[in-house]
Amino acid sequence: MKRIHWYSCIVLSFCLLNLQMQSQTKPPVQNRFVLNTDYSRFWQNDSTMYVEISTAVYPSLTVLKQDSLGYHGKIDLIVLIQDTSSGVFVHTDRFNIPINLADSTSLAKTKSIVNNMTYALRCGSYKVSVFGIDVFDRLRRDSSLFWVDIMKRPSTVALSDIELCSSITESSDQKDIFYKNTYRVIPNPNCVYGSTTFPLVFTYMEFYNLKTGMTYAIKAQIVDSKGVVKKERTHLRRFSMPSVVDVTTLNVTSISSGKFNYEVILSDTLGNEIAKSQRPIFLYNPNVKSAQATILSEGSAVYAGFSFDELAEEFRIAKYVTRSEDNKAFDKLTTVGARQEFLQNFWTRVENEELGRLNLTRSIYLQRVQTANQRYKTYAKEGWRTDQGRVLVLYGEPDEIQRFTNSSDSKPYEIWNYHQIEGGVEFVFIDITGFNEYLLVHSTKRDEIQDASWEQLLKRTN
Repeated sequence: MKRIHWYSCIVLSFCLLNLQMQSQTKPPVQNRFVLNTDYSRFWQNDSTMYVEISTAVYPSLTVLKQDSLGYHGKIDLIVLIQDTSSGVFVHTDRFNIPINLADSTSLAKTKSIVNNMTYALRCGSYKVSVFGIDVFDRLRRDSSLFWVDIMKRPSTVALSDIELCSSITESSDQKDIFYKNTYRVIPNPNCVYGSTTFPLVFTYMEFYNLKTGMTYAIKAQIVDSKGVVKKERTHLRRFSMPSVVDVTTLNVTSISSGKFNYEVILSDTLGNEIAKSQRPIFLYNPNVKSAQATILSEGSAVYAGFSFDELAEEFRIAKYVTRSEDNKAFDKLTTVGARQEFLQNFWTRVENEELGRLNLTRSIYLQRVQTANQRYKTYAKEGWRTDQGRVLVLYGEPDEIQRFTNSSDSKPYEIWNYHQIEGGVEFVFIDITGFNEYLLVHSTKRDEIQDASWEQLLKRTN
């Protein structure tokens, strides 16, 4: 992964922190501000894909002003898309999302407000940052960070990403931001379905390079972590064009809560698989008992006595090994039992190395957090949230630390060496601000910040 240049980060942070404050009387907001983000890719032509970025904000988690016309709020949405090979920002957009609700009844009924943005990107790899800021209290904010790969369209049969939606209906209103190929497609950025949210999973996909006149079998299925199909639906279609749209619905209220894969398999009528697309999905059906309920109950004894907020705090601390879909699912859990079960499942996946972390357990992770808090705490941050704390939590104690003290022409810095990771890697930290917080400016480890010119940051400026 390439990094956003350090000075770009500083400029962005400055802009976010210095957006004009507005004074108003604010109704109390009990929970943190949440911005859910998801994306899907569709080919425009052989070398370009449309990337649709969907977001959801929640009026109940937003500071609202009340007047004679109802309740009003506003969200600043910032989207930064950076070409990771060149470091160039190809899109730097800012949107305003108004929240206008007529009365308390509308406020109670409006669960979320969804927005959709579309970008045409050429082949390459891109870093996408999405920031949401509550305008009436700018300290309330949330963000998402993900990487998008844009590939050439194959010459053989190909499928787009699966877009998870809360609703898909026929439409002819081409001015609607949700209009797409004769449908009104409402994305579901939190990707959570079930009896208490969305009982039907709507999916939108595009198929490419089909053989016209040929009959295909399209199978949609929900698959658990062991590869067991929990539900499926198959329908046959004969296409008259090489590129088509497919819309499917699947009722998921009979499946126990958890994380699953939603898969779409395109086959011939003999069952021979031609193409496949898949993506994670979260189901929450509290009234459906899991076959593993007893096992989970015994395994979650470690959380006996934990309060609702204490469980949330542990999940917050686990942020370095969580994924965006984990965050979305956890935010939807409303009971202590559901959070206990989720965390037990989560740490089991970590310890089984399903999340790509080797030799990491809950106890090791939490012990490293405690160590980081003791060593690297600053006036503004817990130790585990600093750059040095993060590296310690994820990779453990370095095999070697080279410390370089303050001098007249150089800022203090440290180089951490890990000899057993990827054949040997290093992390470079510099006390850029002079407040004894060492920022990570370069690493040779894959998927970490890389800046071959990091030594330029050591120079003192007059």
